[in-house]
Amino acid sequence: MTEQNALVWEGGQVVKVRPVPVPESRSGWVAVDIAYAGICGSDLHVAAGEHIRAQPGTILGHEFVRRLAEPYQDLLVGHPVFVNPMVHCGGCQACLAGRTNVCRALTAVGVDYPGAIAPRTVVPDYGIYPLPADIDLVAGALIEPVAVAVRAVRRSGLALGDRAHVIGGGPVGCLVALLSTAAGATVTMSEPSQARRRYATDLGLTIVECPADLDQGADVVFDASGHSSVAGELLRWLRTAGTAVIVGAYSPGLHGVDLLSVMFCRDHDHRHTHLSAQRHRGRYRASHYRQGRCPPLDQPDFSARASRRRDRQLAPRRRNEGVDRAHPGTSNGIR
Repeated sequence: MTEQNALVWEGGQVVKVRPVPVPESRSGWVAVDIAYAGICGSDLHVAAGEHIRAQPGTILGHEFVRRLAEPYQDLLVGHPVFVNPMVHCGGCQACLAGRTNVCRALTAVGVDYPGAIAPRTVVPDYGIYPLPADIDLVAGALIEPVAVAVRAVRRSGLALGDRAHVIGGGPVGCLVALLSTAAGATVTMSEPSQARRRYATDLGLTIVECPADLDQGADVVFDASGHSSVAGELLRWLRTAGTAVIVGAYSPGLHGVDLLSVMFCRDHDHRHTHLSAQRHRGRYRASHYRQGRCPPLDQPDFSARASRRRDRQLAPRRRNEGVDRAHPGTSNGIR
């Protein structure tokens, strides 16, 4: 087989299924046969011509589960594996410190290299994670978006008994909401699409219409929309000294956040999570591929964090505490 059909971004807003060469394995890269692949919001940004690094001819797809097309270490051909699609340099300061997720030269399968919406692709061998031989491959295809949601919840500092609000009822927004519920929070969601509202409701999630429905606001707000109309409203959903986590990938450019309210009206902690493979000047750094770095939600630090939050709420707050705790964040590399 020398050619295969793949989903290709041709430039502009044109995406086609057409024949492409079958990629061949090389030193450090292993061939895999795709079982299932998802279409991420980042793929839609590429298809809309909004991704700063993607070039016409890019084969889309970075959320996927697959089987080995060749032996790798002690794994046989056909063994199911998950692959972290992020490609790091290994030599920059971040990589040498073990923070390959914020490599200065971070690239990605499905953006800078042929992606997974095709029968076969090649992936970096250091990103291969063996899966159980009997795994449900459809469920396995959710590993990457679940990792996004796990990281978002963990980075938020969400504590037992907190109120969390999720803006955006897409797949990742629903996963964030379900994981926040599992972490012991009271969770609400806002979403304009009737179809997505119904789906979220079927999952047991509570839909609210406006910030006033939350009374004093949420302890943690997750923006899983990536929509510019949300940016200006984001802080209205937060309680004073609440935490905002940006999960969805925004289009390039400036978006209307009321920075004056951040300085004088509220003491917020803004955290950015997840990421696709862009960033202004080529530095959107992916942080959502963290399977090996995200301890399970049931680990003791969740209950410990709840205790620390209660202590913090009882203690006097310094004037600039929210600024001191703020994270500069990295933003959207693959998402």
